[in-house]
Amino acid sequence: MDNDVKTEEWKKTGERWLKGEIEIEEFNGLKLNKKQIEFINAKERFCLVSGGFASGKTTAFLVKLILLCLFFPGNRILLGRKTRQEIERVTLPDFFDVCPQGIYEHKVGPGIIKFFNGSEIIFFGLDALQSGSGQDIKKAEQAIKSLNLGAVFIDQLEEIEQRIFEALDGRLRRNVGFQQMNFTTNPANYWAYDYFKANPRKNTRLIETSMMDNKEFLSDEFIQSQLDKPKIYVLRYVYGEWSPDSLIESGVFAEEYIKEQAFHVKKPLREIDGAKIFHEPVQHDYQIGIDPSDGSVDPCNITVVDKETGEVVATYSGLVPIAAQADRAVQMALMYSVKRKPLMIPECTGVGQAFIENIKKKYDRIYEREVFNQRDKRTTKKLGFYTNYATKTQLVENMKNLFQKRFPKIRDGATVEEIKTFIYSDEVRNRGAGAQKGYHDDRVMGMMLAFWNLEAPSAREQNWIRDLTRQKKKGVIKYQYK
Repeated sequence: MDNDVKTEEWKKTGERWLKGEIEIEEFNGLKLNKKQIEFINAKERFCLVSGGFASGKTTAFLVKLILLCLFFPGNRILLGRKTRQEIERVTLPDFFDVCPQGIYEHKVGPGIIKFFNGSEIIFFGLDALQSGSGQDIKKAEQAIKSLNLGAVFIDQLEEIEQRIFEALDGRLRRNVGFQQMNFTTNPANYWAYDYFKANPRKNTRLIETSMMDNKEFLSDEFIQSQLDKPKIYVLRYVYGEWSPDSLIESGVFAEEYIKEQAFHVKKPLREIDGAKIFHEPVQHDYQIGIDPSDGSVDPCNITVVDKETGEVVATYSGLVPIAAQADRAVQMALMYSVKRKPLMIPECTGVGQAFIENIKKKYDRIYEREVFNQRDKRTTKKLGFYTNYATKTQLVENMKNLFQKRFPKIRDGATVEEIKTFIYSDEVRNRGAGAQKGYHDDRVMGMMLAFWNLEAPSAREQNWIRDLTRQKKKGVIKYQYK
């Protein structure tokens, strides 16, 4: 079948879809769930699908993106995310899984996907419009003004400011018979909650979905692993609950926890190349959290935690290049490798990827995260902790749980001071929580990563460990770890 015939057939199907004569229920061998079908067939000007992990919202988002290219020849659609790198690294692999082969050409350099009927998808990193120098923002705004679009698709709207949303709405003017903006979001504290749910604006549509809406396509083991997460995580990211509880604007950690940690602060025993040592290495198991930086504006942080006692035994913070951060992390890891090598948990978002590439050449015990592939229904493993709204919520809830059990002992006074200014925030760059303006949160992030997935011993076990340690110091007993 030649391209002209295919173009005409898809165009006729699009006309019938637009009139409501047909409804899309399957695509390219994919059987769609009810919420996916609802989103794909929604025709309001602004459509948002909000939901939990593995709820199928990304698949529905991509299917609709492809259909609007096929239904309306000569369409031009902007595919946006915070950065173009995230589009290419995270969104495009799923696109290639969903889209039929042989109907498009991927032009890597300019970031364009061109279809046989003249429709095209252009990639746009929207961070250019909301960060950087004033001159860079003006250039990006000028690039947006020159666009003549038939549709806009933004993955993870929670990372985009409202003014960008409004600017793109003004570019929706292409004469293809149908204009629409479509988005995905995780339940989060930001402007779209009011725009789409609390006080829905005219011509908007919100589809809320849950992992359970997609359970037919998920393994029981994967679902159970998600249900075992902290309660607030399960509500938001398994069941997809988007409620006023998500809109708290206050300190992330309770004042009582901060006061308790102030009691544990002490001066370092010594310093080694800028690293503060609060407790010398013993035959315990350690874990290291790392918040990398570009070495110019925000400092990096390395925090070492004793997994058995919950004590922060060493910290490092400084404005140094990526290679130096990796060297310092290895130095501290080897220092605390008395029992075995500590697990390093570096953040891999943004500049963290460069840190990962550097550190994996020098150290072989690095945290691996699981990444679920919707189409293949399987998980793969990648190095580092990827931070977004959902995973930062997991970090915070894990830390709150440990604070509640009185397990952490934060020896570093600067970290305790940062905890005081770590707040819930609707600023895009903070992904739900971050430092107040004028402050940093690198120490808090390093701390939370160091405590990630740790199990606090029971109160009885903690008392036993404390008593044993006291007796050893007094020479009452002698013991040795095997």
